[in-house]
Amino acid sequence: MGVSWTGLIGGLLGLGPLAAVGIEFLVNPPDEGRALAALPLAMSVVYLPAIWASVSATPRRRAVLRGVVAVSIAMVFVSLPFLGATLAVILIPATALLAIAGRLAFGR
Repeated sequence: MGVSWTGLIGGLLGLGPLAAVGIEFLVNPPDEGRALAALPLAMSVVYLPAIWASVSATPRRRAVLRGVVAVSIAMVFVSLPFLGATLAVILIPATALLAIAGRLAFGR
């Protein structure tokens, strides 16, 4: 059981954009203030277990990846009324790669 490259790339694609937006809000705060940075930073933390499970040889890799996919889909649906399709478009590649790595799509 080696590195799951699909899961690793999917986790990084989910973590990267959300962490970048959170850091941008910290460096250049909008009118709402720096507290707004907590939301994308908290959402980016969701992808850390997927990165860890993809790199380490854990027997629960598929379960961890499937859990992250479920949370990612839930985040998209909850944010639709507030952000529109913006977050959905950003997280589609990450969610798709994690679903493939967790064998939800194209499973054997």
